[in-house]
Amino acid sequence: MRIYNTLTGEKGEFSPFEGKKVRMYVCGITPYDKSHLGHARTLIAFDTIRRYLLHRGYEVIFVQNITDIDDKIIRRAAERRMLPLELAEKYASESAREFEALGVMKPDFEPKVSGFIPQIVELIRRVERNGCAYVTETGVYFEVAKARGYGGLSGQDAGELKAGARIEVDEKKRDPRDFALWKFGSDVGATFDSPWGRGRPGWHIECSAMAITLLGETIDIHGGAMDLVFPHHENEIAQSEAATGKPFARFFMHTGFLTVNGEKMAKSLGNFITVEDGLRRFKPQSLRMLFSLSHYKSPIDFSEASVAAAEKSLETLHSAISASESYSSKAQAPTGLAKEAKAAGREFHARMDDDFDLPGALVPLFALAKKISGACSEGKAAAEEAKEAGAELRSLLSIVGLAPVGKDGGVEGKLAAICERHGVLAGEGADESVGALIEIRNEARARKDFALSDAIRRELEDAGVALEDRRDGTTGWRRK
Repeated sequence: MRIYNTLTGEKGEFSPFEGKKVRMYVCGITPYDKSHLGHARTLIAFDTIRRYLLHRGYEVIFVQNITDIDDKIIRRAAERRMLPLELAEKYASESAREFEALGVMKPDFEPKVSGFIPQIVELIRRVERNGCAYVTETGVYFEVAKARGYGGLSGQDAGELKAGARIEVDEKKRDPRDFALWKFGSDVGATFDSPWGRGRPGWHIECSAMAITLLGETIDIHGGAMDLVFPHHENEIAQSEAATGKPFARFFMHTGFLTVNGEKMAKSLGNFITVEDGLRRFKPQSLRMLFSLSHYKSPIDFSEASVAAAEKSLETLHSAISASESYSSKAQAPTGLAKEAKAAGREFHARMDDDFDLPGALVPLFALAKKISGACSEGKAAAEEAKEAGAELRSLLSIVGLAPVGKDGGVEGKLAAICERHGVLAGEGADESVGALIEIRNEARARKDFALSDAIRRELEDAGVALEDRRDGTTGWRRK
């Protein structure tokens, strides 16, 4: 498997630092308002990458943070007369439900800045002990001049960096490039005690602290949108390596922008469409298909016409599966359809192994769908062969979250659809799928979310699965 590494500017052979265990950190949302489809594009891209790695047999530990302490959150909370963490929790919860509706799997860990203050303080202390931080009247700053190779990720030289956008302006800093590790202040509900004085973390230090705490001092993959290359990820590298003396991340992966008329979709530009509005106007899988038709590194220009085209493309694939599942014929002569399905699967994997080229991987699936639909329409294929080819097509689409939802009469197909709705990976068989859903249901019951618990039970009953509940939890299941 080869992955494009922003750090080296080229594709590199991927192998995890430790066996088959992939430590993966993706920068999540700053919930000061509703999430928009630009956020969804990035999270769906990394969800697809995560799903494929799991399919390939890797053990993926997936961390995606929530920045719940931030200037924008503090300002918006003051406008709404809310506490900053209260505002952040409101929008984070809304976004979680929306991303789940888009089929995004839940992270293994979803840390929040507010829950990692001790770890952040300790990391700053490590940077300070190693001589790379200093204190001013406004906060604790990282001294960029002492960072080896600074600018290597973004490919900028020192002169460009000094004049670069988004650098924090503060006359007390030794160098314009220096950035805040800790900002002094007393904003109600958003500041904490520290060895240097009351305040809150700088933007960049939070991700370093959470990644190192949850994944270790060197992680395998660090991901985010393209606009995080500089200064966010550049600064993460500098402060992390200053603290640990080890490489921070082996691979950096960045997604292209979702644009509107060629401009990046952003709240600051007022050209964004919220995920909530997107789900109201379009089918979730149509949006997912739109993002799948472009490489994760490429920009996507959003329009209603592009969503409609994506939906039509997805229907082509789903119609072939439906035709194969309902197909009945007495034809016996082999047509080679099943063999072609296996060949399509090999090409699909080859394309995905080459930097997760999902658009390229879909090409053989469209060709296979055309052959399946044609064979079923003409009645030339044997029923068993057509069903085998359709099952292969369904299986390949399920790897990347694009399989038909709720269209398969079998228990396994229905369970896969339920898993997809709740953002978990379906297992190889019914046992694994039901087990994953039971785990989600038990977690819901533990936090007294009985609406979700009851909903999963009903969905499983509709799929032909009866749960065996006792006071101490779900002990098993059976087919009805």
